[in-house]
Amino acid sequence: MISLSQNTVSKTAPASTVIGLLTLLDSSGTPQAANWSLTPSAADYFLTSGNGLLTAGGSIPAGLYSVYVRANAQAIPLKEKTWFVVEVS
Repeated sequence: MISLSQNTVSKTAPASTVIGLLTLLDSSGTPQAANWSLTPSAADYFLTSGNGLLTAGGSIPAGLYSVYVRANAQAIPLKEKTWFVVEVS
């Protein structure tokens, strides 16, 4: 399972603002270090760095954005994917 700690950001946030932290949990609920990726459609506005979901540029238009996140665990055979809705206001 993938979780996101927060899903809102200001439309005036500068580039590289952390929106929230991504966490990959295994079947026992233990957090796992992971490599993260987003679908190309999210690349115009969002990116990952470490386990953070960040703004890719400044001045994102206000609205709701669907972001598809994929995680590949680094130490165990675990892959997950999910959708999050990011609110820009």
